[in-house]
Amino acid sequence: NDGQSAFGVEGTSGDMTVSSNGTCDLSTPVWNAESNEFTWTAAAPHFAADGTTPNMGFYKAVIPAADAKLLWGLDNPNDAVKALSVQVVTEGSVSSAAVATVGVKSGKIIIDVSGFGYSRPKLRIAVRKDWKAPKAILNKTTITCTMGKAVKKITAVKPTCPKGYKQK
Repeated sequence: NDGQSAFGVEGTSGDMTVSSNGTCDLSTPVWNAESNEFTWTAAAPHFAADGTTPNMGFYKAVIPAADAKLLWGLDNPNDAVKALSVQVVTEGSVSSAAVATVGVKSGKIIIDVSGFGYSRPKLRIAVRKDWKAPKAILNKTTITCTMGKAVKKITAVKPTCPKGYKQK
């Protein structure tokens, strides 16, 4: 990476990392700006050396929170846990054998996918279609306003004293 863009996305940090045991043909994640998703493939032989035991895959991505904000609009990196959907598509259907977890640690979003079968699955990370960003919680404050001996307490998001009152 040249530090100017990561995985073809201008403005990202270049600190995104990916790893997998799909060593035959692990593609670089490709960003689709229209669907706001990364897709990639990880390929390996379908069976282990004994010819009967299926090879099981794993994939791990570490995405800086600033990159997740740029890519998916995730202002709070902790939202990634509920907002991001990880899918493994094998031979045209979504694999139910795969286990995908999304977590956040030290300002980075950690995506772990394991238990999918090879030959050449396609993986996808996108924001869930039904996900809505939580509304910001507006913190109310209380001020004390006086006019002569009269005292009023005003509680609001941006409290102001009524006309003629002065904030104490």
